[in-house]
Amino acid sequence: MAFRKPKPAPEPEPGSGSEPAQWARAEGSARITQVAGDYVRYEPGAGPLPPTLLGLPEAPEVLFGRGAAVEELLTLLGDADGGAPVVVVAGLAGVGKTALAATIAHRAAELGWFGDRVLSLPLRGYAPDGGLTGARAVQEMLRLLGVRDADQPPSPEGRLALYRARLAAYARAGQRVLVVADDAGSVEQVRDLVPAGDGHRLLVTSRDWLVFPGFAAQRVGLDVLAAGPAAQLLAGALRSAWRGDPRPEREPAALAGIAEHCGRLPLALTVAGALLAGDPGLPAAELAGQLAETRTRLATLTFEDGDVPLGVRAAFDLSYARLPEEQARIFRLLTVNPGPDCSTAHAALLTGEAVGLRRKLAALVRASLLAEQPLGSGRWRMHDLVRLYAAERGEEYAEHDGREGVIDAFLAGLVHDTRASAEVLGLDGRRATGPGLPSLEAAVRGLDSERATLTAAVGFAVERGRPAAALELAGLLGPYLHLYRHTQDSIAVARQVLAVAREGGSREAVGAALYDLGLVLVDGYEVAEAAERLDEALGIFRAGSHRRGEGKALNLLGTLHGMAHSFEEARVAFEGALEIFRELRIPHAEGTALAGFANVLERLGRQDEAIDAYRRSVALVASVGDRHRAAFGLDHLADALRTAGRHEESLAVREQALAAVRELGNRSMEAWVLNGISVSLLDEGRADEALARLEVALALFAEAGDRHGEGSTLSNLGRLHREAGRPAEALAAHERACALLAGTGDRHNESVAVRDLAITLAALDRPAEAAEAFDRAADLFAAAGDTEAEALCRAVGGGPGA
Repeated sequence: MAFRKPKPAPEPEPGSGSEPAQWARAEGSARITQVAGDYVRYEPGAGPLPPTLLGLPEAPEVLFGRGAAVEELLTLLGDADGGAPVVVVAGLAGVGKTALAATIAHRAAELGWFGDRVLSLPLRGYAPDGGLTGARAVQEMLRLLGVRDADQPPSPEGRLALYRARLAAYARAGQRVLVVADDAGSVEQVRDLVPAGDGHRLLVTSRDWLVFPGFAAQRVGLDVLAAGPAAQLLAGALRSAWRGDPRPEREPAALAGIAEHCGRLPLALTVAGALLAGDPGLPAAELAGQLAETRTRLATLTFEDGDVPLGVRAAFDLSYARLPEEQARIFRLLTVNPGPDCSTAHAALLTGEAVGLRRKLAALVRASLLAEQPLGSGRWRMHDLVRLYAAERGEEYAEHDGREGVIDAFLAGLVHDTRASAEVLGLDGRRATGPGLPSLEAAVRGLDSERATLTAAVGFAVERGRPAAALELAGLLGPYLHLYRHTQDSIAVARQVLAVAREGGSREAVGAALYDLGLVLVDGYEVAEAAERLDEALGIFRAGSHRRGEGKALNLLGTLHGMAHSFEEARVAFEGALEIFRELRIPHAEGTALAGFANVLERLGRQDEAIDAYRRSVALVASVGDRHRAAFGLDHLADALRTAGRHEESLAVREQALAAVRELGNRSMEAWVLNGISVSLLDEGRADEALARLEVALALFAEAGDRHGEGSTLSNLGRLHREAGRPAEALAAHERACALLAGTGDRHNESVAVRDLAITLAALDRPAEAAEAFDRAADLFAAAGDTEAEALCRAVGGGPGA
């Protein structure tokens, strides 16, 4: 019998609610299965099950988040002609394989595909004693088929022959059999259970993929739950335990947080649900806070009721105990890497396993203790709870594994690779080339792919008592994070460096760390804290007569004053910085300060002077080989040329900047330059070309998760649609832009986005909404210190001061 999808549910009757009604009828011993969205619900029937089915484990009343898996397995098992004779459901301990298999078994029985010949056998493959042997499994299956022990042949070979004969007889009679073998630990346990005869099916659950020569099976991997079903599982557990439990409705965010701390692993969620159900007065937020502490998370996820506690750690113990020593050592040492995943190259550095390492990592994958994501990438990831468990075992075997030496070697390797990439990119000056160094493309690719690991490694080095390694790595990593606009990572690293400096560094080191933190806080629009850090740094530098540090602090303070539209104060700060850098004869620093000074001149309306300053800035930084800041300077020069009405020249300079940042592999800056090019093209009426550039910029910003850039680009897209006579499309773009920029601290771009929204609302003849948006834009411009733009918005919107 081929599996057929159920007919669509009938439409809801008027006034019946938002969810479609689902109608079904059960007769006799049948049960009702409802598949709704992302979960499966069972309602028990009234009649007794057929005798053979009495051995089936009870299916969960609600199986959250497994609708797709249920559909896939039913398709594989249901088709007598084209299905799979053997299906293995594999996944991490506690991921819900047994619950899924029980659901499938009951569903198959309800559909009548196998009559009452649905046989379930727990193999206990991960029990300390190894569970049932293959021969014992065959013996148990004969019992389920109605063969008494006294009627079974005395030898394993004889029993296997009888088992196969029984299944063959069913097949000749046109009757199908489903064998559900739960918790197999090896192919040996299930090899002889493979049913002979067309139409029979063997459904196996295992933590292992059960890959072995000659054992043919269709494998279905079961992953953790999605966020929504994970939270639903928790809420459902509370409602089942306590009718009217207020926590699901009162603390949905806390339950969602618990689900994330549980890694959305069903076993962990079940334990967390039991902890909450067992203490009805415990706020969900309190348990979420306990689980937020990674060092004690596994201990918290333990429910003690009797001599044998139920918990995640106990489940993982069974998987770990089966690992050969070599694999167990690799499993433990992989957790020295503090990042979210580990490349094969770093795994080799950690384990010292240069030959055949991939095969050993693949063995951990087959054991569901590791995953390669994406497949073929050579990047290996553990589930969060598995990682915590492996780290615990790593600390337990630290001396045996030489863990401290591995940490030193790993950090040294990161420093070595980061230094080589930084030199190739020329992050602090001229590019280095030569034998043993990566290409520019490889350097960017390497830093991009390892960014999360490198950022985490700075904090890891501090935590493990290696401040020197932390500072060395941060010093190499910081310029890349700053110039390639990985702002939040920049801030995290800079905070670590400041903490180390305050703990044991000199006053000069503290001042330098304060400056570096202030610099990246400006990138993140955290202006108030940036000003505090820079004021403290300036005081330290002046007290110690550290002129270069004083000049750098003044330069950045000039930028802050400019952001606040305090242009006279900004001019004074930049001139002070320029005086110091010229005195010290540091052309690179002078060029950087000139770019900020040029921006102030531009804002003061001194366009020709600004353009000249930008050109000198680009020349100075280029003279010392800093192609990054030279490219950025070209983009700023193009802005000044556009403001001066020199559109064709501005566009040519932007194209120069675009070529430069593309050569450097700086995709974030490429997006900003493309955004600027689109504005220049719009000025010249070249809307189609502008749209093409905007679409590429949007894709790059979205890829990087840059809300500032994406919001600014959407504002320009809205302008393009408005000028093209498409106000509805313009409105959608402006509304998205405002939503992205809200709360980012980027007051200038948010002000512009809201003003553009107001203009589009006016074009749509929605005057009240337009006036409200103009007033909001005016408030934002006022907060940003742009009194001229504020006045214009108030005049148009009719607000105070209009």
